[in-house]
Amino acid sequence: MKASTLAIYLIVAQALLSVVRADIVLTQHTLAGAAKTPVITTMSIKGDKIRSDNDTTTTVIMNTATGDMTTLMHEQKMVIKVNTKDLPKPADVPGFDPKSLLPKITATGQKETIDGHECEIYTSEAYGMVMKMWMCTNYPGYDKLKAELKTLAKLSSPGAPSGPEVPGMMLQSEYEAGGVKFVTKLVSLDDKPLGDDLFVIPADYKAPGA
Repeated sequence: MKASTLAIYLIVAQALLSVVRADIVLTQHTLAGAAKTPVITTMSIKGDKIRSDNDTTTTVIMNTATGDMTTLMHEQKMVIKVNTKDLPKPADVPGFDPKSLLPKITATGQKETIDGHECEIYTSEAYGMVMKMWMCTNYPGYDKLKAELKTLAKLSSPGAPSGPEVPGMMLQSEYEAGGVKFVTKLVSLDDKPLGDDLFVIPADYKAPGA
């Protein structure tokens, strides 16, 4: 899983409260190791529909009402479709404890300012990996984002129990994998109208082998 996608799903795990719905666009930049050019991830949310563009390589379009998830591979013009309701659920595995999927969240007590916003620093430990997170409790637009991402948490881990809440908006995260350090920063969180065409599958994209 790309660092940018992982960071988005950690934000998703915090989405526990409901407020007025709105169209939302969230943009993040991720630097891997010594790379000078960041990978750009943009998440667009309109009602039950969510689109995540991972740089120029892939796009994932999800419908949280139906469970449909479509991945677009742009270079190959390939489309892969699954339904999250058909995916194996942790509770269906004999002897498996779904709670083992939950991350361990720790408040470090440290504070730091990111782009002018005061943040509290937390760590999240899961699957043998520790992520450091800078959380801002009063970031503009965060309340609207929480409402929009509430149902996506169920799609990202079907059948898994709700994890611990980390208060606020994650403005930056850091973790290491395979000896490479990944740093993801929030670039913008915008509230603006989105067209339905943004969530339409291109007609010239084909399934594998088609």
